[in-house]
This record gives sequence, structure tokens and C-alpha cells, in this order.
Amino acid sequence: MTDDRQQQPVAQRDERPRPRYGEYAPEGWVNPVAPVETQTPPPGRSDGTAPTPQAGPRDATTPGAWGAPPRPGAGDLSGARRFDRVATFVLLGIGLYSVISNVVMASTFSSTLLSALSGAGYSTDAFTGQEALQRSGVIIAVLTVAVFAITLMWSIRRLAARKVTFWVPLSAGVLMSIVQMVLVLGVLFGDAAFVQSILDGSGPSL
Repeated sequence: MTDDRQQQPVAQRDERPRPRYGEYAPEGWVNPVAPVETQTPPPGRSDGTAPTPQAGPRDATTPGAWGAPPRPGAGDLSGARRFDRVATFVLLGIGLYSVISNVVMASTFSSTLLSALSGAGYSTDAFTGQEALQRSGVIIAVLTVAVFAITLMWSIRRLAARKVTFWVPLSAGVLMSIVQMVLVLGVLFGDAAFVQSILDGSGPSL
């Protein structure tokens, strides 16, 4: 029985000298080790990084694109916001008229108010608090100017910020009405003679 290993051809070793570092390989020499394949970078970039996707054309329906319809509420005002602006300006106009009236009437506040009470049927002959009533008129005029200035600046800022604003001048008007009523009634009812004349029935007949 013959040995099968002896019948198989023995691989011959490459007796050719390998090239050393710095010298060329001899003609016909092939590297027995297969070279490692390097991954080729994708097309578009030479450094191997993925290409940057380019932005496509802007859609006409995208807000802010050329030819796109305007955003809702950007150019036109809604019904509620339009009402708020109109109401705010109307209330500020009423407040300005009140300020001008109080400033003009400040120098004759006492005589004007007593004349109005006399015209309504009240007897003001016993009233002795003219000076206190005149000081109340000056205080009311000064407070009205200060409150209106603050209200105007606050309202403008809120309107610029697109916030609900009509309640600002409305609240200021209600506040000043209460202050004016307290000051005037405090002086009138602080006069005992005037109060007694009302209690005696010298007021207007209903």
C-alpha cells in the first residue's frame, strides 16, 4: 500500500529573496500575503465623511418662504384684539377729558361744586368748609394727572406686547372715581352744619 501523502505534490517554497526596506522588489516577485482592501469613501467628499445634504427649494406653503401666504394674525387683527384696541383708546380718551376738566376746575372747585349742589336743591348757606373743599379739588387734579400718565404708559406697553389692555384704563377710571367721591364726601359730611341742614329737610324734594 502506497502512502497517499507521498503521491501529493509538495508545495514549493518561494526561494526568491524578499525585498528589504528601501529597495525595489525584484522583477516577477509577488507578495504572498493578500493586501487588505481599504474602504473607499462615498462620492462627494474626499475625507470619507458623508456628503452634506443640500437644502431643497423652499415650499411656497412654508411660513416665511417667498410667495408664501402670511401667517394668520401677522398682518390683520382678530376681532377680539381689534375690540380691545378700540376700547382702550376710547377709555384713554375719556380719561384725558377727565384730566383736563379736573385741572381746569381745580382753581374754582369749591365754588363750582357748591353751585351744582345749590342747583340740585341743597342749601349750602350753612356750609363752612370751602377751604377744605378747594384743597380736595387740587388734590384730585394732581392725582388724576399722575394716574393718567401711569395708565397711558402701561397701556402703550401692553398694546405693543399684544396683551389685553382695556381693563387698565377702566380700572384707573374706577379708582379715581372712588378717590374723588371719598375726598368730596369726606369734606361735605365733615361739616356738621351742612349735615344738619340736610337732616332738617332742606334738601331737594323727591
